[in-house]
Amino acid sequence: MILVILFPFTLVLTVTVHYFFLTRLKSILDTGWIQSVQLITIICGLFVAHVVEVFIYSIVYYFSYLIPGFGSIPEINFDEWINTLYFSFVAYSSLGAGDLMASGWLKILYGLEAINGLVLITWSASFSLLAMNRMKFCKPCSDIDSLD
Repeated sequence: MILVILFPFTLVLTVTVHYFFLTRLKSILDTGWIQSVQLITIICGLFVAHVVEVFIYSIVYYFSYLIPGFGSIPEINFDEWINTLYFSFVAYSSLGAGDLMASGWLKILYGLEAINGLVLITWSASFSLLAMNRMKFCKPCSDIDSLD
């Protein structure tokens, strides 16, 4: 029963965190800062958002070790914080851990984190592109004649 609550809660929490960061970063566009400073601040803010989201999943992995039957990865000791953080970074970035084999419900959480990470990373990329377009940092696609 706890898993039915845990998985959607984790997804909603990370999407909410990401939305919170994007709304705060959007306000940077209204400052009088130099465009390059605005862009660097936005990119760094997005990076921090992703790290926070990875930490959220890492906490879930760390405490899921205490749930009987949740699953495990024989190669990783989830008792150590750094291992859950590493596993979460690999899953979130959709990098994939070919040398690691998850079992039980952990497989589902691993897959959900990969999909969620992919969606949030592309959301960040779209936000960055829209921010650069609003800053007139780059030409709109219709104004580009060649790749020169």
